[in-house]
Amino acid sequence: MAPVPPEITHDVQNIHTALTYAVPDQEALVNIIGRREYQQLVTIAHHYKAVYGVDLAAELDKRIIGSVGSLLSGACMHRVLAEVHHLHRSGKSSRKYEALRKKDTPLGVFCEILIGRTSDDLRELHEAFMTLHGVSLLEHVNAHFKDEVIKTFFTAIVQHKEETPLEDVEDTIEKLRSLLYAHDMNGLLVYVSSLTTEQLRMLVRSYNKKHMDAHVVTTIHKVVAPKSKSEHVDILLFAVMQAADPPRHVSLLMEQSMAGLGTNEDQLSRLVVLNRGKFMDKVKTAYQIDYSRTLADRIRGDTSGLYSNLICHLINQTI
Repeated sequence: MAPVPPEITHDVQNIHTALTYAVPDQEALVNIIGRREYQQLVTIAHHYKAVYGVDLAAELDKRIIGSVGSLLSGACMHRVLAEVHHLHRSGKSSRKYEALRKKDTPLGVFCEILIGRTSDDLRELHEAFMTLHGVSLLEHVNAHFKDEVIKTFFTAIVQHKEETPLEDVEDTIEKLRSLLYAHDMNGLLVYVSSLTTEQLRMLVRSYNKKHMDAHVVTTIHKVVAPKSKSEHVDILLFAVMQAADPPRHVSLLMEQSMAGLGTNEDQLSRLVVLNRGKFMDKVKTAYQIDYSRTLADRIRGDTSGLYSNLICHLINQTI
């Protein structure tokens, strides 16, 4: 067994010390956990359990109430376990004592976690969910949604698909276009969910290149949305926008979590936890291009205190 690096041992000890006080030292925890990379935190959590026999993420969530505690907890989880955690909670907030808050919805959580994943991602997620909760992702979907169209969409999303290229790009473009202008929402959702993430990405980008005056998103808004159920439109737009430009779409979701009155800190925290690393660098670049300010500047303006510090540490950006 490889020796534990001294810096990991040091962090584990300091985190344990911060948690042993009657009132946990949240500032110390934010400064330690917020300044570590994803893989370092996974290693810290592993060694914390080996030394103290306690799951670090669970302990942080239990000892620290509200958004800071849930974000610290999520940051110390393996990414797949964090996805399982959010899917299982499906929009239920741990922020019980905050009066002004935007609410998560199960549909939003399912979209963020399940749409845009590879077959390998979904297989790993399914196995972890089954191991931890004893039910399949499909059963979980059926338990949360009554709308048959939504059930059918997510059922197709979580099923295994072969990662093969589109056979005839021109034919798929025309098929998508005909469904759009026929206002066939059910057909659109069935078709989109039948494709792999990479197939849908190729289709949307090829469509937008061919029809530059009427991109897919524009056509959905103008042609399909006025005659369709809003939740169905939301799912279709999510899938298309995630396929077209994932970093830009995540930057949009982060902006939406902070727009208007109040902040959906559950969503903002989840987006940070699930998109850490090199991908977050692309998100920050996309955000600055679209909104002419840094993501950290936006976060600082809409959040405060240790929560704001922790978010900015985790995205590795200061004003």
